[in-house]
Amino acid sequence: MFRALLAFVAASAIGIEPHKMIPVASALELLHGASLIHDDVVDEAAERRGRPALHVQMGIGPALILGDYLILRAFTVLRESHPVYDLESIIEASHTLNYYAQLCCLGELHELMPTGEGNPEHEYLAIVQGKTASQFAAAVTLPAIVGGGTSGEIEALRTYGLNMGIAFQIQDDVLDIVEDTGLLGTPVGTCLVKERLLLPVIYLKRYGSPTALQHYRLIPRTEAGRPVQLAALLREEGIWDRIQVTQDRYLSAALQALECISPSDARANLSVLATYAVNHHT
Repeated sequence: MFRALLAFVAASAIGIEPHKMIPVASALELLHGASLIHDDVVDEAAERRGRPALHVQMGIGPALILGDYLILRAFTVLRESHPVYDLESIIEASHTLNYYAQLCCLGELHELMPTGEGNPEHEYLAIVQGKTASQFAAAVTLPAIVGGGTSGEIEALRTYGLNMGIAFQIQDDVLDIVEDTGLLGTPVGTCLVKERLLLPVIYLKRYGSPTALQHYRLIPRTEAGRPVQLAALLREEGIWDRIQVTQDRYLSAALQALECISPSDARANLSVLATYAVNHHT
């Protein structure tokens, strides 16, 4: 429930009582749950955090319908929160959540149907901003919207959420290669086998030596052993260092955005959460 936690802390950072964010946090978790169900179906993932994926337990049809229901339920929770928030704020929050939910869907669609044209890193970042960073932006901006935050606070939190989300997804790519199933939540190597755009692979193709590229082309396109071989190759070519520099740039941008919010323990906690999310991957 990391996104829900972000909502509570973001509210506190701009002087809003965290307990008033329960409807917002609930809507965020419902949407996130739906995205995980749909992701597992699309990826044909058999497990989620060490347990059989929902579509494995229930079947694809019931899982998809339940995911759709959770999406609709998220907006119902917001709409029914009028005893907590004023109607104008609820409408604006619903529009904002709808916007970010659409960005998430478009990002997922873009990933499944890459154009293959232009700069692959730019395409990768466009995908990541949609499928991952949009949810982080929603988690920290919705509390400001329903709580009456200023436009400056909303923009600062949006920038914080987007940049943290990008850094978070970069770490997700790393975990998909270095085989940390416990942190990733799904079997490793999924994105590799399906040949999705991954920043480590993009950097290897851009900065790797001719010998390394030849070695990469010889690595079998199957799950068994592929992440291990690729991880070693990336280490030898110094790609992990390049990845760290890029990740740190986005994390720094997220932390810098918080400077526009008045200093407080809650603001400091947002900094801690960003660093923890990127380094430990919740």
